[in-house]
Amino acid sequence: MVLNSNLVVTVADVSANLCQYIACNPERLPSDQVLHLIFCVPMQQFGRLALSLWTYLCYNPNPANYVSDLESDSD
Repeated sequence: MVLNSNLVVTVADVSANLCQYIACNPERLPSDQVLHLIFCVPMQQFGRLALSLWTYLCYNPNPANYVSDLESDSD
């Protein structure tokens, strides 16, 4: 799906301003900061949660530090 970049930027700018208007925010923030707060911060937290769950489900992200049972039995 190909989107017009100018249209995407315009919609993002309007939605950031609309969010501030709905929240009755007396101090207006720039649109890029609002978009960062609305989108990027939750996605960073979601990424951290996904990594924690992935690690909890026995995936080792650094296999170089992994010592297998066979190597430890031979010692």
